[in-house]
Formats: sequence, structure tokens, C-alpha cells
Amino acid sequence: MLPQMKYPRAMLSSPIKPKRRYTGKIADPSRWYEFAARPGDIVVSTPPKSGTTWTQGILALLLSGDPDVDAAISRKAPWIDITDADQDARMAALNAQNGRRQVKTHTPLDGIPLWPELRYISVFRHPIDVHFSFRRHVENMSEDVLGNVYPPDIQEGFRIFLEGDHRDGASLVSIIDHFRSALEFAERENVLCLHYADMTRDLDASVHQIAKHIAVEHPPALMSKLVASARFGNMKINAKRFAVSAREGFWRKDSDFFDSGTSQKWVGVLKDFDLAAYDVRMAEILDKHERNWLENGGGCLGTAFAS
Repeated sequence: MLPQMKYPRAMLSSPIKPKRRYTGKIADPSRWYEFAARPGDIVVSTPPKSGTTWTQGILALLLSGDPDVDAAISRKAPWIDITDADQDARMAALNAQNGRRQVKTHTPLDGIPLWPELRYISVFRHPIDVHFSFRRHVENMSEDVLGNVYPPDIQEGFRIFLEGDHRDGASLVSIIDHFRSALEFAERENVLCLHYADMTRDLDASVHQIAKHIAVEHPPALMSKLVASARFGNMKINAKRFAVSAREGFWRKDSDFFDSGTSQKWVGVLKDFDLAAYDVRMAEILDKHERNWLENGGGCLGTAFAS
């Protein structure tokens, strides 16, 4: 049974309470006890390496209206449920912020409270892209982290990805859990579910979707500048302003937090038997329409499956 959470009542309706408790070494969902939610807060809930920081950078641009904003995501828009020695100070700073706030989590939507007055955004990406992006992510860390799920041998790492049920390091099962929880809530008015491929194909449209979802408007000329600042190349060049844990020595190179933003890096790397094993697993857990959207996108999730 999930522990009983205490939620702030003032100005907020009762939330939909978590249905599942997700466990792992990196994240602790009990951290949500310490989050004093306010109307207008924005929660970015995504699988890792699926466009989380990109989305938070877009939000920082939209909320500030400043193309040169210092997003400082780790400090200003923290990961709510990370188990981190500095997290108490970050939560205190978050609760002291004025104005609209944004936070992130890699816990699926059915593992966190859902208040009607908050806005939620989930972004998904082809699962194999997530796996390869995370591998590069681990290689860029200053310390050895997650070596147990990202061994040097690519085929062995991919097998662990397919067969494991770990939350830390993004197993296929953890991505599917996130996707299924999004399917459950995607048609709610305060939930927006996007796809990385759609953002890549038409960032301007995606930024406008996000702006509409959070009820932020800017003059067209300023919106054009904000979209330009939101492009992957600009965020990579300005990683000190946009990367998670920038200027903290966590990464070998801050700019490599934003690797390339491209997809299908497994082509010519994974073997036919790797991809056959992936096909088998996907057939076991998703129908063809769900798989197609999770891999390729094609509009907001809430409308993609509307009858």
C-alpha cells in the first residue's frame, strides 16, 4: 500500500493520488511529500533522455520571455524525486520561488500526484534512441555511474535494456510503464504528451503547443526569437545556461550533455539478432498502433489514439 501523502489544500483541488510506487536507487517518490504545489506549476514527467531538458529549456524561455535566459535547470527547475545530498537545499529554494515554477521527474504519471490546477508535460522518444542516448550520457559522466546496466559491450548492454526491469538507466520496461501511464491520462485537459520526433521535425509548432498548454503568449517576433533559442544547436552552444548540472563538474564536458539530437544511431551498430529480440519484446507489450506512436510520434498522444 502506498503511504498516505499530505497535500496542500489552499487554492488546490484534491489530486489524483499515485497508483503505483516506483522504486530505484536514483529516485525516491516520497520526495513529493516536500513539494508544496501551487496553481500554475508545471511538471515535466518523461523517461530519461527523451527530451526532458529540451522541454525544460523551452519552458524557461517561454516563462521568462527572454531568448538569453539562464535556465539553470538543476537549481531553478529541479528533479523533484532525485536522491541527492543537495536536494533538501534545492527543495527549500524551490518553495521560496515567486512566480510560476517548473519541476521535473522521471517517475511515470501514475506514480506522482496529479492536481487539476497544475500543467503536466510528457515527451517520448524511440526506445532504442533512448538507450543509445543514455549510453552516451553515461560516458560523459565524470564518475562511473550505472556501469552495471551500460557495460562496454554494446550487445550485452542492449540485452540488459531489453530484459531488465531497472528504473535507473531506462530499461525498456521502465519506458513502457511511463508510456502506459501517459496513455491513461493523455486526454486530460492539463496533460500534454509530445514526441521527440515531432519536436525535431517542427520545433516551431511544438513550442507553440507548449505555450498554449501553459497559457503563455508572446508577440510573434519574440516567439520567433524564443524558438530560435530553443533549437538543439543553440542549447548545445549555450550548455552552461541549459544543461542539467552545468558548471558543477558532473560532466566531462557540459556541451556534450547535448550530444547531437539525432536518431537511429544504432544503425550499423546493433546486429540483426538484437533488433529481432527487440521486435519480440515490443510485440509482447504493445499493439502495433501504440508501438508506431512510441517509436515515430505523429501528433499529441491524446489525439493520436482518439476514436
